[in-house]
Amino acid sequence: MFSPCPILKRMKDDAPDPDALARVLAPRLRMIQAIATTEHITQAAEALGIPQPTLSRSLARLQQELGMDLLQRTGRGVRLTRAGKLLLPHAERALADLRQATTELTDARAGRVALTFLPTLGVEVVPTLLRDFRTDHPHVRFTLTQEPWAQSLHRLTQGKADLALTSPLPSDPALTSATLHTQALRLVVPEHHPLAHTPHTPTPVTAAAGGEFILLKPGRGVRHLTNQITEHAGITPRVAFEADDISTARGLVAAGLGVSILPARPKGPLNGTVELPLHGTDARRPIGLAWPRQGAGGGYEPPAVTLFRDHVRRVGPHLIPDLTG
Repeated sequence: MFSPCPILKRMKDDAPDPDALARVLAPRLRMIQAIATTEHITQAAEALGIPQPTLSRSLARLQQELGMDLLQRTGRGVRLTRAGKLLLPHAERALADLRQATTELTDARAGRVALTFLPTLGVEVVPTLLRDFRTDHPHVRFTLTQEPWAQSLHRLTQGKADLALTSPLPSDPALTSATLHTQALRLVVPEHHPLAHTPHTPTPVTAAAGGEFILLKPGRGVRHLTNQITEHAGITPRVAFEADDISTARGLVAAGLGVSILPARPKGPLNGTVELPLHGTDARRPIGLAWPRQGAGGGYEPPAVTLFRDHVRRVGPHLIPDLTG
């Protein structure tokens, strides 16, 4: 039996430090697997592409560092000891995980894309984009996160997502973006509101300043745009309700509970509401794709991410106008 390496010695009744053992084992995983497969030092060395003496020295050093035998001689061959057999399946899983990781890093056909997106895009837009993309690239996998605008951009800047389908687009210099579609923002009022009688006349947001507003909660992209519009107009909205999403805000307006600034509804105003064009402000909501600027986040983008981004930029401008609102 080999004596434990000093770095692995602990107090008399303590077990070796698992982290230290892992550091010793990590570079030698393929060596352990090759020996277990061939049960022969020379054949294992040939499989690894190294001289047999080099492999023998590496094995001796490994067992010395671990302080335990992984192999025992069987005539002209070798076989794993009990310790080696316990270690083998973990080594094989670790190697499989590493192979999967390198595949995701290098293979556009079988990589992984981490996509974050707005809840309003999760009903039809994202599923349609994924379905069409995976028709041609069925082995690409996705990690999907549905979250509000501010959280989505934070995830992207922290390197926890590759791409963000979002609105409005980021101003962070570490990110870049492409606009896929632009929606007009409207002042949405109940159908019996005094302003509802002139639905085609551009209306300043100050005309609604005396009433109650229905806003989206902080951190939502439309709330961010609404804040910009009201600040530019010099008013502070009197908030009646804060909604989680655009559809809920529309419904609250239809119920006569206040007015709101929302994207124009492609199918026309919701029953019970009137949408008024806003006067005196550039009231638009760009929807697009954001990703780390070249050189940020280590400067490397997996090819599957590039492939999916190109797909979204190509089909998004035609798809999103029909599936949002």
